[in-house]
Amino acid sequence: ETLDGGSFAWPPAAPGTVASLHATGHDCPVAHANAPEIGRIAKEYGRKGVAFAVAYPVPDLSPKEARAHAREYGFECPAVLDSDLALTKRLGATVTPEAVVLSDRGAVLYRGRIDDGYSARLKRNPVVTSHELTDALNAVLAGKPVPTAVTKSVGCEIEYAAKPAPKAGAVTFYKDVAPILNTHCVVCH
Repeated sequence: ETLDGGSFAWPPAAPGTVASLHATGHDCPVAHANAPEIGRIAKEYGRKGVAFAVAYPVPDLSPKEARAHAREYGFECPAVLDSDLALTKRLGATVTPEAVVLSDRGAVLYRGRIDDGYSARLKRNPVVTSHELTDALNAVLAGKPVPTAVTKSVGCEIEYAAKPAPKAGAVTFYKDVAPILNTHCVVCH
């Protein structure tokens, strides 16, 4: 079911239909930066018959929060909450944002980044020179193989494994705070 109460079938059943799913995160700055481009691609290629959807692979995100995010970032395509991570896991998505292009039979034809706008998490490239998602869509629509079927996405990791329980005892900088800073902050600060 979509966040607006509509039905959701993935991939769409119509023969010859190409579908594209975009894993996005409500708290991922790279996903936020890519949202306008995802919206533009969804509009442009939606007119060419490509079915688009946005998935939120976030276990603790409420439907209300996901709807608000989709509205805020202008996603006009269907949006689904993938709180059990089943959809994104089945498609092999590992980060947000990440795009997956599917055939009418559900075969993954492309999985990876939207473009080369980021060289690392929170490190923008000054100029976007490659557009892997649109290249993949153009190839599929033209009946040709996708030039590069898998690319490495840059963004925020989708956390498939359960987080360990908090440690018992006194909180210390060395044991408790430093690992968090190293994991989430040192990369970009």
